[in-house]
Amino acid sequence: MKKVAVLGFVAALAAGCSSTPVTPGTAKAVSASRVYDASYFNRSAERSATIKVTRDKGFAGGGCSFDILIDDQKVVALKPSESASMHVVPGSYFLKLEAGGGLCQNVSTFQNVTIAAGDELVYRILWPAGGRPTMERK
Repeated sequence: MKKVAVLGFVAALAAGCSSTPVTPGTAKAVSASRVYDASYFNRSAERSATIKVTRDKGFAGGGCSFDILIDDQKVVALKPSESASMHVVPGSYFLKLEAGGGLCQNVSTFQNVTIAAGDELVYRILWPAGGRPTMERK
């Protein structure tokens, strides 16, 4: 009986350490204090493509922010349940997620992306149970 209780506790703990998606429309806008390059948040005729990144909610990684970089330039830091829509000139970019410091392990992941005028690329930052933070395209 004790083994069953311990296994149940471990399973619940593992599930609690993963993140869950934020439903559309409920993500919070990122605080202006964590926007490092505001030019990406102004849509213009030149910046007609959009890269949207939404961070999951949940306990995992809740004590730290995740930095989003475009071409190695820090643009914004996201906390749980936050989203940022960044406007870029159509073209190819190096999109990077960095975490570290505070309560978080040092993690970095990236993707090379190409985006056309008028397009929107949508990404989700998640932290699977027993895994590392990652960024996946929806």
